[in-house]
Amino acid sequence: MSTPTGRVHDASPHRPAGPAGLTVPEVLDDLAIRRPDAEAVVGPEGRLTYAELDDRTGRLAAFLTDAGLRRGDRIGVLLPNGVRWITAALGAHRAGLTVVPVNTWYRAAELEHVLRSSGVRLVLTDTAIFGRDTLAELAEAGFGRAFSPAGAHTEHGYLGSVVWPADVVLPGAGEPRPLDPPAADDLALLLFTSGSTARPKPVPLEHGKLLRNGFEIGRRQHLVPGDRLWIAAPFFFGYGCANALPVALTHGVTLCLEERVDGDRSLEFIARERCTVYYGLAPTTRNLLAAPSFGRHDISSLRTGTTGFTVEDKRLVAEELGVSGICSMYGLTEGYGHSTVSDAHDPLTIRLHTSGTAVPTQELRITGPDGTPLAAGESGEIEIRGCVIDTYLGGPELNDGAFRPGGWFRTGDLGFLDRDGRLHVEGRRKEMLKVKGINVAPLEVEELLCSHPAVDQAYVVGLPAPDDDESVAAAVVPRRGHGTRPELAAELTAHVKARAAVYKVPSRIDVLTQEQLPLTHTGKVSKRALRDLLAGGAA
Repeated sequence: MSTPTGRVHDASPHRPAGPAGLTVPEVLDDLAIRRPDAEAVVGPEGRLTYAELDDRTGRLAAFLTDAGLRRGDRIGVLLPNGVRWITAALGAHRAGLTVVPVNTWYRAAELEHVLRSSGVRLVLTDTAIFGRDTLAELAEAGFGRAFSPAGAHTEHGYLGSVVWPADVVLPGAGEPRPLDPPAADDLALLLFTSGSTARPKPVPLEHGKLLRNGFEIGRRQHLVPGDRLWIAAPFFFGYGCANALPVALTHGVTLCLEERVDGDRSLEFIARERCTVYYGLAPTTRNLLAAPSFGRHDISSLRTGTTGFTVEDKRLVAEELGVSGICSMYGLTEGYGHSTVSDAHDPLTIRLHTSGTAVPTQELRITGPDGTPLAAGESGEIEIRGCVIDTYLGGPELNDGAFRPGGWFRTGDLGFLDRDGRLHVEGRRKEMLKVKGINVAPLEVEELLCSHPAVDQAYVVGLPAPDDDESVAAAVVPRRGHGTRPELAAELTAHVKARAAVYKVPSRIDVLTQEQLPLTHTGKVSKRALRDLLAGGAA
């Protein structure tokens, strides 16, 4: 098995023009042939070379096929970062399946929405993840059936869950054999991303676009075979499965995975593995810098990567962590990861103050309210096309207002292009909150609050938090007869905590009367004025 070593940039002009294939199995096959003994993944459960990963994914794919799954079926992966997650996803791809990465923080109601709306036929999981009884949550969500090989060929819907403990190589294995492989335009991933709606939207991502865009993202970072990419962000988010994974596969990069960031432990891991590529957003960077052992571990092998959005986010990585070639970027799940990326060799001031230029697989324009393209320097809405989705899955209402003629996707974000074609992002999506780097839709939290019998109305906004973060704050109006009793806020906090991921739980809930709600001139509740009211501390 290969030994971790730091890498330096290879300035060779003979860099490949594109990925080795346009499906995940094709790219993995190529790596297993050309670099069988190179490490593919390092994680909590151990290490795998490309040859070993090729073998395991082949055996898992045969098992899934024997279980009754067929090309185009969807399989949920409810596991933490690690060798199991990568093997599960790539094994499913070998069988022609679409992977639905499932948020490990979700509670039963959220699991029910994702699993039912995506139509998964089987879930790969463990009995407990981060101390939570996963099987109990699945059962409460209506997906508690355990998979049984005896019933695999008699069921046409949900086949059940397969438990995969961390100390088990595979949850089941068939005899590796040729299977019905995916095509470039088959769905590789179905990701659920929080947009402006209450429920996460299902985003379909194709094999070919995923690999082509990932390859270009890696080129901007000047990645070379043997680089070692460190990431602790959950792989059920697009930053992991729709960015880091295809980037690593198309450039022969080792994935060095942690289940979660933990300052001292993570610094030791980066130093030991001689990681060269940093994939960390603002909360991750600050976690590492605040660790008591920071400065005592040699992390000088870190050379490039991608990071957060503000000037300070990027400066901390470049100057405090010492990742001198860190790249700035802009992107979203609907655009297959990043749509713009700066070059790792750009001057630092460009990387700090812009989000780079559009990658070759995408186009970007700025438009006015009526969709008219704007000139350089003019601010408007950011729109993208190319390696971009052309629809959300589900009802047609999910696409309302999201697309313009010509294949343009409306991001809802604001910015402008300078004369060199570099993007300057000016604002986040309307009303969306960013809590510890995670998108939170206010309407989803509002609906949870309103599901409490004492609540008549609920309004959620984001308040500034340390380190350029946001916290979730809420104002509620109680139902008649409940009054503004002080204990209601604590009851509502517990109510949301029992039904949603922890980052969606409001850190502050103010109980107001109807008369205390600030209104616009049209009589609607003003979110801007409400934010000011809550930030000022006066109800």
